Parts: sequence; C-alpha cells; structure tokens
Amino acid sequence: MIIIQMMGGLGNQMFQYALYRQLISMGKEVKMDDRAGFVEDMQRDPELGVFGIDYERASRKEIIKMRDSSPALTAKVRRKLFGRHNNSYFEENKCFQSKIFDWDNIYLEGYWQSEKYFQDVGDELRQEFSLERLKNSPDKNFKLSEQSQSYLLKIEQTQSVSIHVRRGDYLLPQNQELFGSICTDHYYERAIKAVVERYPYCIFYVFTNDEEWSLEWLEKFTGGKNKFINVEVPEHKDYEALLLMSRCKNNILANSSFSWWASYLNDNPSKMVMAPEKWMNGWDCSDIYRSDMIKVKCEI
Repeated sequence: MIIIQMMGGLGNQMFQYALYRQLISMGKEVKMDDRAGFVEDMQRDPELGVFGIDYERASRKEIIKMRDSSPALTAKVRRKLFGRHNNSYFEENKCFQSKIFDWDNIYLEGYWQSEKYFQDVGDELRQEFSLERLKNSPDKNFKLSEQSQSYLLKIEQTQSVSIHVRRGDYLLPQNQELFGSICTDHYYERAIKAVVERYPYCIFYVFTNDEEWSLEWLEKFTGGKNKFINVEVPEHKDYEALLLMSRCKNNILANSSFSWWASYLNDNPSKMVMAPEKWMNGWDCSDIYRSDMIKVKCEI
C-alpha cells in the first residue's frame, strides 16, 4: 500500500491527488491521509470535495503501522531500543523523481509539482477539476456565486487574460525567502506586453488575495487601450477564482500551484501561458514548467 499525505492549499492538494490517480492507474493500492497535514495548519482544510471528488482514505491504524508511530508504551520502548521503522519518504527536492513509481509500502510526504507525475491521467484530471463537474455537484454550497457567473459570461465572450498576483501569506518573512522578488512588477509588465503584442484588444482579469492593494497596483496599467478588471470572489471560495482563471483564453501566472492548475485546465488550443522564469529561490524547479509555458524574466 502507498499512502499520500494531503497538505497545503487547493493547488497543492490537486497535485497530491493527481499523483494518487496516476499510481492507481498503475495498479497500485493507494490511499490518502487527509488529516495529518492539517493538524498544525489551521488556515487550510481538505478542499477537493468542491469537485465532488472522493478518494480512499487511510485509516489511523494503517498510518500508525506505516509510520511506526504507535503511542503504546511497548512500542515506545521498542523504538527507543531498536529504532523506528518508519516507512515514509519526504520529497527531498523539487525535481521529478521517477523512483517513487517503483515503491510500495510507503508513506509519501511532498507536493509533487510536475506534470510528469500524472502524464497518463491528464485527461481524467481535467474532467474531474472542470467547471462542468462543479456545476453538477449535488452540494448546492459549491455552486458558482452569481457574481462569478457574471464574470464567467464576460470571460468567455472576450479575448480574456487572467493575471494571478499572489500576496497574503507570500509576504510573510519565511515565505519571502522562498517566493519573494520573483513575480515583480517588471515580470508582470513584460508578460502583459507580450500578450498585448499578440492580442492588442485583450481584456485582463486580475485575481489576487489582496484586492485593496490590487486596485492601487492596477492604476499604472490604466493608461492604455486595454481594460483591467479586478475580480472579486466570495470569501472561502477560492475554487471559483481557479475555475474563472481556467476559462480565460490566456494566463499570466504567479509562482503558485493555484494559477499553474488554472492554466493547465485552460483548454484553449492557442493559449498564451506566461510564467516567471524562476519559481522558487534556492531550488531547481525546472520540472514544474510545461511545454506550453512561456518563461518571462523577472529582473530589470
């Protein structure tokens, strides 16, 4: 059996589920642990239910056995005397690691942010993460809000371009070290210019988790002939933003798994997908890039 830990926000959970689907397609017995990764992360919860997605969950007993983490006194004594038999693996870097496809009896912790981890099930994932799947959800709480339906109508009728600007937790000191100084104003300016060169009258839809800042930031772009629309979605409905981005004809990404998936789900055959040439500071993230992405310089 293979157990995959779910953790992080919606985009990261989609990557972990994608690996789950790939391993199942290979005939593996795979289960998800959608509890441990959220014990110390009070800001996030499992979110794939918005798509009506279900998966087999590992039991507490199965996880304890796999990780040799029984709280029983006898188990503690044995671990102290003979060491812990922890059959787990934490993703050691950001490069694609094909070796995990050969493993069994393992607990996997990581983000697995590469299309190479689910090459065989891409079509199925696009169906599972689609707007149509959301529309057919039996849970009315997951229906698109009226506001988002209004955005969607305009997005589908225009030469639309999503711009994703990640702020919020990305501004924390510990995250700035990893993600800071990448998606700079120069990056967005270059990406916008490149799209306008091909589509002179496109309309830009801006998605950000800092709407007050966004309105101020957008003033620098309002002098041209292109229209910039600040998109607001209801609180705690991030999936609406992801799906709206996925329906835009073109995408300008942040260094974020959230907009990565939006562009992956975009089915426009002639789409432009603009991505920062660097994804994280201090890491080789070359495998996160897809062949349909256009890398854009971040520095002056």
